[in-house]
Amino acid sequence: MNSVFRFNLVTAMELAEHAVAAAEHGDPIDDEPAGPALLLVADDGVYLMSNGLPQPPRGPNQPATSTVRAVFAEHLGPGQQTHDGDDLLIALPLSQPGDPLIEKLRAASRTGHDALVITLLDDQLTVAATRTPQAPRLG
Repeated sequence: MNSVFRFNLVTAMELAEHAVAAAEHGDPIDDEPAGPALLLVADDGVYLMSNGLPQPPRGPNQPATSTVRAVFAEHLGPGQQTHDGDDLLIALPLSQPGDPLIEKLRAASRTGHDALVITLLDDQLTVAATRTPQAPRLG
């Protein structure tokens, strides 16, 4: 499975901060540690959601059938073909000792990054923040 998903960093941060602030969290996925996490989901589109409980209500740009807040990957919103047609659920722990993803995301937000890019290459997952390049000025 090889896929690259791009998300709006501001909206992803809202979900990450929700997960970190929540007093309770959903059950860990597979061998992931308990605690705050972003969940990468592919079913009806590809999206991130918080594992914090209670879940925040759906966002204004989400379909009426959504019951919780999610941020969809660019070009992979509701009704779009998922990355390879298979369902997917991966936890991205936010507060692992020694490598807290939440701190990396906060730093990226403070320094002008505007996109969260998640890459799945074979069995490897990478998470990076990027800046959208400015369009060249014409004339």
